[in-house]
Amino acid sequence: MKKINYLMMAAAMTIGLVSCSKEDNAGSPVEDNTKVEGNLIIKEFNVGGGFKTTEGKTYSWCKGLVLYNNSSETITAKNLAIGTVPPGNAHANNGNYGEDGKLVYENADWLPMIYAIWYIPSITVAPFSDAVVAINGAIDHTTLAPEAFNLADASYYAMYDPESQYVNANAYPAPFEGIPTANYWKAAVFGLGNAWAISVMCPNFVLFQFPEGVDPKTYCEDKANVYYDGGKETAANYCVKIKKSWVIDGIESYRTTMVDESVKRLSADIDAGYALYNSNKQYSAYRNIDEKATVNYGDNVTKLVYNYADGVEGTTDPSGIDAAASAKNGAKIIYKDTNNSTADFHLRKGWSLK
Repeated sequence: MKKINYLMMAAAMTIGLVSCSKEDNAGSPVEDNTKVEGNLIIKEFNVGGGFKTTEGKTYSWCKGLVLYNNSSETITAKNLAIGTVPPGNAHANNGNYGEDGKLVYENADWLPMIYAIWYIPSITVAPFSDAVVAINGAIDHTTLAPEAFNLADASYYAMYDPESQYVNANAYPAPFEGIPTANYWKAAVFGLGNAWAISVMCPNFVLFQFPEGVDPKTYCEDKANVYYDGGKETAANYCVKIKKSWVIDGIESYRTTMVDESVKRLSADIDAGYALYNSNKQYSAYRNIDEKATVNYGDNVTKLVYNYADGVEGTTDPSGIDAAASAKNGAKIIYKDTNNSTADFHLRKGWSLK
């Protein structure tokens, strides 16, 4: 989405793209088609579950999201953060609209984060690579719910900060011992509860970066940055404003069965649309491929796998390219980043890394 120059370790680069579709019309050769400028983006999230334990009980503690380096250069970010904008559900009563029918922060330079923000002091992601973040439980969830995900991987990251008030043992079991503590995200908590409350029906996520010299916890403790959700000055409505200029990526989602009752929480300059989500299934919200850029990158045209068939509920990746299969085949995937989740995401029948 927004291009944050200080995230990039390299100088500005050019994108070598030509018109494309498949191998027979991929476009003429370019001088250098391996330089792609981009950011860290939210590639996938799965928080609704639909999982059952071996005893047949609902299991809702397997939640994760995948960040992705959508560029050809290594990205190192300091104090990268993730937050969510109230209210929890897009179809809930939203008191943040003014008499003009617009969000009170639609044309402002800030967004409200509720409950807490999670941040990591430093993270480095290789080109066209994932950073998998366990929201709840960086463990092998399949031992508890066979159809869930195994998030016990030494390369993964964990939202885990037992020194904060987030000590709910179900939400935050001790991470897999192979995950280094440097991969733990810290919590700056300013709301109620012993765990981060995010919607399982239609979450929104905002990925942003605190500028150099701004300490996340100190910033969140500063009363000058306070906003109350819906204008109600209660502990439950306490929010912290973050600057829109800090935002790298944002995704809004609506529940598939309640689209007509839903309204935007993210302002249009952060996300002009919305992705769909279904909490009753094991679906992921998954980002679509930038077909032109991907087909024309390097020697991708010989490595791409087509006939993608994992879209569900009438949604799919319009490119027809199977991103996960193509990546396993050695292709470098470049995803859409149009600032509109309606165009950028589809529902996928399951976690892509499973």
